[in-house]
Amino acid sequence: MYDSDDEEEIEDTIAQEQQFFILGGSLFSIGFIVIAFGVGWVLGVDPLQNLNWSWPDLGIGVAAAVPMFLFFLFAVRTRIAAFQKIKQFLLDELGPRIEHGSILELFILCIFIGLGEEMLFRGVLQSWATQYGVVFAIVFTNMLFGIVHSITRLYVIVATLMGVYLSLLLVFFSPQNLLIPITTHTIYDFLCFITIMRLYRQQVIAAHPEG
Repeated sequence: MYDSDDEEEIEDTIAQEQQFFILGGSLFSIGFIVIAFGVGWVLGVDPLQNLNWSWPDLGIGVAAAVPMFLFFLFAVRTRIAAFQKIKQFLLDELGPRIEHGSILELFILCIFIGLGEEMLFRGVLQSWATQYGVVFAIVFTNMLFGIVHSITRLYVIVATLMGVYLSLLLVFFSPQNLLIPITTHTIYDFLCFITIMRLYRQQVIAAHPEG
């Protein structure tokens, strides 16, 4: 049994770890933004050249997150072993860090993630590679995108395909607006975080029903 002082110390430690995760994740994502400007400068591409504010495009971005999230729900609920491995990895690595996290803080973190990754991969690399053809640009960009998300082989494949989806969101709408994939990426990550948080809480309760 823990006394009240031990419980308070554990709660403080958990809170500190969660704050570190939010801050560290935000700074890491801001690093992607800095890298996007650096790589863009080297390649002669402005990461923000296709980023414009538009309410309709914001709506498209939100709606486009739905199919991605539905696939995520399928992945975490299916009995397929490879998907279960990914699910458990996410629960083990993210669950403890976001179990009691602030919804607002998580959303802000997701905004930074969406901005950083989309500015680098879609805003710079895809835009630069388009000179060699749209198909090449999409394949090249999302092979790199998948590699950056290396957790398991299946996760690399899934991340690559989701990257292709995000790339197509930039290509298919005219004029191109980076706001669409940024919004989709942000909303998708946020919904996934919330789902992982809920699943982890359920896992903790199942493991300690007396608590």
